[in-house]
Amino acid sequence: FSRAVKKLWQLGLFEDIQIRLDEELPDGIAVTIVVKENHVLGQVKFKGNKKLKDDKLEEELDIKSGQRIRPNLIKESIRKIKDLYAKDGYLLTEVTAELVDPEEGSIKSEKMRANAKDIIFHIKENKKVKLSHIIFEGNEAFSDFRLRRALKETKQQRWYLFWRSFYDEEKYNEDKSTLEAFYRNHGYRDFTIVSDSIYFDDKKKRMSILLQVKEGPQYKFRNFTWEGYSLFTEKELVQQLHIDKGDIYNEEEFNLAVFDRVQGLYMDRGYIYRSEEHTSELQSH
Repeated sequence: FSRAVKKLWQLGLFEDIQIRLDEELPDGIAVTIVVKENHVLGQVKFKGNKKLKDDKLEEELDIKSGQRIRPNLIKESIRKIKDLYAKDGYLLTEVTAELVDPEEGSIKSEKMRANAKDIIFHIKENKKVKLSHIIFEGNEAFSDFRLRRALKETKQQRWYLFWRSFYDEEKYNEDKSTLEAFYRNHGYRDFTIVSDSIYFDDKKKRMSILLQVKEGPQYKFRNFTWEGYSLFTEKELVQQLHIDKGDIYNEEEFNLAVFDRVQGLYMDRGYIYRSEEHTSELQSH
C-alpha cells in the first residue's frame, strides 16, 4: 500500500490519496483508492507589481497553462517572486496567492475547464531597504573602514553614494568573494567568512550587515621547490617568478608568476602543452 501511494504521489496528479478498506471477503479484501485530483492551471496573473513586469515574473516562475497545480507549486512560486525582488533591493516584498475560477471563455477545452483554476499573485512591493551599516567582527589586520573599501558594490548609505546605497543580494555575494580575494592577496591564505547576518531597524527601512571573519596568520614565501626541469636552471626559473623569499603571499601575483611568467618562458621555446605542478613553502608571520 505504501509503495502504491508513493507511486501515485509521484505522478503529480493528486492533492490527496486515501486507501479505504471496504470489506473482507472469503478470498481476500476489497480495497478502494480514493483520490482528489490537483487542479489544472489556467492562467497566471499578477496584481500590485510595478517595479517588475509580468513577463519578467512569468519567466522566473516558468509555469505553464495546462500543468497540474501541485501542493508545493504556489509556495515555491511565492519564494521565487520574493527572491527576484530581493535581488533588486526590495527585501520586504509581501506576496500572497489565491486560486480562482477561470474567466468565462478563457479555456476552450471543456474537460480542462471542469477542474481548472487561475492563480493570482498579490504583490505588495514596499520600498527598497537602505543599507546603513556594514560591521566586521574578528578583523585585526585591517580596519572596518579598509574592509568596507574592499567591497566594490555593497556600500553604506552616504549622501554621495545615494544611487547604490540599496542592498543587492547578487552583488553582495560577489563582494564576499572579493573580500576573500583581498585577504588572500595580502598574505592571509586561510581567511574565511565565518558568518554573515542581516539586521533591520524597528521600522524596517534600514538594514545593517554583520560579517564575522577569521583572518588566520599572514604568510610569506620562504622556499620554492622545482622538479622535472632540464631546459632551464633552477636559478633561471626562480628569477622568472619575480617573487623573492620573504615576500608576503599574494595569491593573484603567485598565479600570475606561475601560469604567465614561467609558463611563458617554456612557450617561448615551443613547449605549448607543458603541464605544470607547483609547490611553494610558506611561513606564517
